[in-house]
Amino acid sequence: MKKSYSLLAAALVTGFCASPASAGQTYISGNIGSSWMNDIKNGGVKYGMNNGLTALGAIGIKEHCYRLEGELGYQTNSSNYNGDIETWSVLANAYYYIPSGSGVKPYLTAGAGAARVQFEDLRFPGFGGWSEHDSVFAYQLGAGVAIPISKGVTLDARYRYFSTAEFTLSNGSQSRLSSNSALVGLRFGI
Repeated sequence: MKKSYSLLAAALVTGFCASPASAGQTYISGNIGSSWMNDIKNGGVKYGMNNGLTALGAIGIKEHCYRLEGELGYQTNSSNYNGDIETWSVLANAYYYIPSGSGVKPYLTAGAGAARVQFEDLRFPGFGGWSEHDSVFAYQLGAGVAIPISKGVTLDARYRYFSTAEFTLSNGSQSRLSSNSALVGLRFGI
């Protein structure tokens, strides 16, 4: 699966970087923010989740009222069972700018790709640590605003809903991960 992630990332980056100049402005971006992961079920056990961190990096193309990008994401949240749940994701995202007639540009976004969900050292009462991982389909939906702050630099603030398809845990139970994030970041035209 790691090979698939690498090939997807390479294809996205190569495709964006190989586009002709007339196709739009190439950019890189980074976002960071707080995430609220929904509780995760594992058979009869429900993992209560604490607030965590989401960090995103992307390379893409902006043309008129849309953007297309390849994104690498990381999210970590701690559990009420003392361990962490970490998620690495590779997504292809699209953004549509809503005409506003001002410098502030509201937008909608959606994306799809893959995620690696990793349970790290969860500790249940009376049991030792438990760790495992799985790789699954993932997607995101969101809305935000882009605010130009200087030539080639844009401030970005957004809400993001992230979710995975169901994955199978080692005990055979099915679960899924979903979260809400508030993010802020910068985009640089290159």
